[in-house]
Amino acid sequence: MKKTSAIRVVTVFLSVFLAGSAYALINPRFTPIHLVQQSETIALLKLAPPDEHGKVAAEVRRGLKGKLAAAKFTIDLSTAAQQEHAKTAGDNMRRLGDGPALLFIGKDEDQESVAFLALAGQWLRLEQREGGSLALVGHDTGMQGTWAGGTDMLLLAVEYILADDDADVPAAVGYGWGARLTLGRIAGKVHAMQAVDLAGKGEFALFIAAEGGDRLYRWDAKADGFRDIASAVKLGSKSRLAVWADLNGDGRRDLADWDGRTLNMWTQAADGTFGAKGLDIGGQIKGGCLSLCAVDAGVEKRSGLLVGTPEGPLLLKPRADGTFQVAALSRGAAAAGLGAPIQCLAADLDGDGLFDILELCSEGSLFYKGQGAGVFAEPVKCAIAAGKGRTVASVGDCDADGRLDLFTCSEANCRLWHNRGDLKFEETFGLSGEISYTAVPGATAVTTCDINNDGRQDLMLAYSDGPPMIFFNRGFRSFGKALEMTEKNVIPETEGGQQSATVEDFNGDGAQDLAMTLNDGTVMVFLRKTFEDEKPLEARASLPPGGAFAGPLRVTGWAGTRCLGAWNVVAGSTEAFFGRTSAGELVVKWQLPGGKPQEKKVVLEGKCVRIGL
Repeated sequence: MKKTSAIRVVTVFLSVFLAGSAYALINPRFTPIHLVQQSETIALLKLAPPDEHGKVAAEVRRGLKGKLAAAKFTIDLSTAAQQEHAKTAGDNMRRLGDGPALLFIGKDEDQESVAFLALAGQWLRLEQREGGSLALVGHDTGMQGTWAGGTDMLLLAVEYILADDDADVPAAVGYGWGARLTLGRIAGKVHAMQAVDLAGKGEFALFIAAEGGDRLYRWDAKADGFRDIASAVKLGSKSRLAVWADLNGDGRRDLADWDGRTLNMWTQAADGTFGAKGLDIGGQIKGGCLSLCAVDAGVEKRSGLLVGTPEGPLLLKPRADGTFQVAALSRGAAAAGLGAPIQCLAADLDGDGLFDILELCSEGSLFYKGQGAGVFAEPVKCAIAAGKGRTVASVGDCDADGRLDLFTCSEANCRLWHNRGDLKFEETFGLSGEISYTAVPGATAVTTCDINNDGRQDLMLAYSDGPPMIFFNRGFRSFGKALEMTEKNVIPETEGGQQSATVEDFNGDGAQDLAMTLNDGTVMVFLRKTFEDEKPLEARASLPPGGAFAGPLRVTGWAGTRCLGAWNVVAGSTEAFFGRTSAGELVVKWQLPGGKPQEKKVVLEGKCVRIGL
């Protein structure tokens, strides 16, 4: 193992060790489902700050299961064997405000009464006293293995478990890798890896943006492997940034790329080959191109481009003659104090059916509210901040509430920006399960995925100084490390680090695979293991290239009344992916700009269902 990788492992170990009671590995024998089933009483409490004697006035806001003898009672913190536990608990209660506190009361194996209080990501063990009062015993490290995360998310998990007889809060990812394929070796620096559905038929090729010449690998079912088709389709690009979209309105996917000097457009012909054309935008890219996104610019059937630059965002609107009209979005006074621009993202972050632009900076961000047809309001400051240095980011829905969240990983930190609505984003990385003490800064790539087809959005992070990390979502913003895909299924080739990586179903078996370019340029794909008697279930929703709207579009999935999360869908670039662990109905919902809410009900029962939006 490289020295930097060893340091990273030691740092993570020390953070867990020094935290003491703060962390514990997931306990598969006592999950939130066991907790709810074995609790006789579950109540949502309102807590007052402790008084000078360590007494806390508690009031039942809502009973979730069973019933307490009194609606108001006292919790005594002064009884803790270790007073530092009482101090920490008291400090959390003072900061809690109107935040939730959850009380669980039941019996242990010896039929002795036990009580646990969850608040602010902390678990406290309590004893029942006469008159209905409770006394603090101390922190409970074991319960962190049941739920490590925010108490607000635990409340949602408890409500879900109580309402659904088939509720699932997974304790493991449940899958490992099957075949490990080496596709070749790339000379020179690799900047990005992407999945692209070249023909629009749900068959994903692997695109690699590389300074020495881009690569395009497609799965060959007859050969049971990949073929490099870049030369065959005459793709001669050398990309540092790249995005796939329909740029000329012919219904086919084209490539826009930045090669370090110019923007280029590689249009796909009817025979599947590509031809190049430089994009002359009057020298308006000053200081280089930071990011490149495909967006709807108000021109039917054709995608525009959102270009992030050190001077601010540029919106490129396609003209009929194949050129682009350039509009610079004003940063104005709102940009003061935000630090260096990192990249621009496009997504419907406020949930109004119109996509917005977020210019992500090191100390904050600028939010440009979408007004439709490529028009945006003047920017306002937003709390989302990347941190310093190179940053990778991914839009997803970590808690499956239908709002899009953002995960960022810079050279300085990892952050999970939970979308609370009304343009309020809360940084919740420290209250998001095992990822909070396992993932470290400095990732080279991050991808939102569903690696185990369970309908919960997972995260993959690649690193230049060690193996990649995959975190499965237990639901409600609590992530566990996919040990079966890392420690329990060691991939020695990856320990030297990766230049980039991505996740997608490349061989068409319904399960998402991991593709990566190692530091030495070796390209590898790890196919997720599947079983003959268990066909992975999935529904996909996409915007067709050449359609009326190019996106981004927020798309949600529903199983009954339960939201399966939101995806950020862009024509020719990204799709919504809703996996399920058992056959049944699923409803996909969306709303095109200016249109009415739409939905489509599908039945998953053994093959991928594709939905055109």
